[in-house]
Amino acid sequence: IKSGYLSKFRIKILFCKHPAQGFETYQDEIDYLVSHKGRNNLIKNLVRDLDGNTLVLFNYIEKHGEPLHELINNSIDSDRKLFFVHGGTDVQDREEVRQITELEDNAVIIASYGTFSTGINIKRLHNIIFASPSKSRIRNLQSIGRVLRKGEGKELATLYDIADDIGGRNYTLKHLDERVNIYKGENFKYEVIRINLQ
Repeated sequence: IKSGYLSKFRIKILFCKHPAQGFETYQDEIDYLVSHKGRNNLIKNLVRDLDGNTLVLFNYIEKHGEPLHELINNSIDSDRKLFFVHGGTDVQDREEVRQITELEDNAVIIASYGTFSTGINIKRLHNIIFASPSKSRIRNLQSIGRVLRKGEGKELATLYDIADDIGGRNYTLKHLDERVNIYKGENFKYEVIRINLQ
């Protein structure tokens, strides 16, 4: 980044405060988060208001990816190109999405971590949104790598890390701590923006 080979980069942690509650298992907590109307509306509004090519990464196709795709599709301008990519998407179709996005200024890609965190080289990617929490160091760094590529007319890349404080055991809040440790270890600058979700 300092040498100019990669884009300038910033991280905005959108720290969502939920009414206090506890979940017995990690999966119960995830099911609550990915189906939370206010949280998904936050992601939808963020995508709608961002300029530039935007990648939204999710974990679960039916539980999260499909509802996000529908929400975002119904809210963004009709002239913005929108793509939905997951494990069932043909490799040739994924390559076509990549090629089209390289020519766009304001496209949206909603993709599963498994398909777009690695192996996809889109130079003109301006924003990335972590819609699903993840603690994997490798997955997070590979996902960040998607947005660091330098492209024509691209000066700055931004990661929006959606994080959640729900009280109780809060497994995903621990995952945020691990991601912050990664950011600090890589000397990435980040800011925390607090949001109240009801």
